Amino acid sequence: MKKLGDDDSSSQSKLLSGSSSGDSYGQSQVPASGGAGGGDLGCTAGKLTTYECLSYLKDVKETFQDQREKYDMFLEVLKDFKAQRTDTVGASARVKELFEGHNNLISGFNIFLQKGYEITLEDDEAALQKEKVEFGRAIDFVNKIMIRFQNDLHVYEAFLDIMNTYRKEHNDINKVYNEISTLFDGHPDLVDEFTAFLPEEASVSAKNLGL
Repeated sequence: MKKLGDDDSSSQSKLLSGSSSGDSYGQSQVPASGGAGGGDLGCTAGKLTTYECLSYLKDVKETFQDQREKYDMFLEVLKDFKAQRTDTVGASARVKELFEGHNNLISGFNIFLQKGYEITLEDDEAALQKEKVEFGRAIDFVNKIMIRFQNDLHVYEAFLDIMNTYRKEHNDINKVYNEISTLFDGHPDLVDEFTAFLPEEASVSAKNLGL
C-alpha cells in the first residue's frame, strides 16, 4: 500500500497551501459563502493543523484505495469548499453522500467545519430507523387486511386502489379517510390502525369531525 504523499504529495500540498499567495490551508480562516452561518476551515477545537488534515486525507485514501475516484472527488469537495464555491451545508451534504456507509469519515469531516455546524449522524440514523419501523408497520397492516378479507378480496383490492389514487393524485386525506371508513365498515380496529398512518393534522381533523 502506498503511503500518503507517494503520488499525491503535489496535489495535497497545493490543497493545503491554498492559493499561490501562500495562504495556509490549515491556518487561514476562509469563510464559506452562503449557507447557514458560513464557516471556515478551522476545526471545532481550534485551528486545523496540517497534521490533522493529512491524517484525515490518509484515512480517506486508505479507505477507498480500490475506489480512487472517490478520493479524487473528495479532494474536489475540499477545493470547492476552500474556494467558496460550496458552502458549509453543501460541502457536508456532498461528504455524507460520498462517504455513505463510512460514518467515521463523515464524522471526521467535522474538523473542517465551524463550531455549531458539525455533521450529526445521530439525527440521520434516528430518522432512518423511524422510517424502517413505519415501513414495517405499513407492511404488517396491509398483510392484516389481506388476511382479514381473504374471502372477500375485492375489499383488499379496493383498499389498494384508494391508496394508489391518493399517492398519484394527492387527494384530500380526509376524503381518503372517509373512503377507508366506509370500506372497513364493521372493522373499527382497522379504521383505528389506519388513522395512525395519517398525517398528524389530518388525524386530528378526522377525530374532530367524528369520522
